[in-house]
Amino acid sequence: MQIPADQMDEASLTALGAEAVQLLCTGDTSGLINRFGYALALGREPAAAVQHDLALCLAELQASKLVRVTGKAPAKVRYFEPSDSGLLAVVEALAPTDNGAAVLVELIVSASGQSKHVTLEQLSAAA
Repeated sequence: MQIPADQMDEASLTALGAEAVQLLCTGDTSGLINRFGYALALGREPAAAVQHDLALCLAELQASKLVRVTGKAPAKVRYFEPSDSGLLAVVEALAPTDNGAAVLVELIVSASGQSKHVTLEQLSAAA
């Protein structure tokens, strides 16, 4: 999803991370994909890829489901040093599970020319 240059601040990016977690935790996979895409779809249908990757994370964490986040999901932003890669930042947010563990939701912020984009990069098991 394209974002305005003035939304590169930490508060705006953490809000996007929280939004991604909310969509994932409420089961709105289509909304998540429509909003952020999925970089690791790797030729798979994106919504199915997210559901498959989420199932793998839950199995690894020995959890059965995500739980809804009350309030704003915590997120952390790390900015990259300027480089030719176009990567600007990563947003890391946690989606809680029913057993107290969490799924790490990573968004990547990149630039192409003057355009800035945020994309769901991956889901992974967090301890």
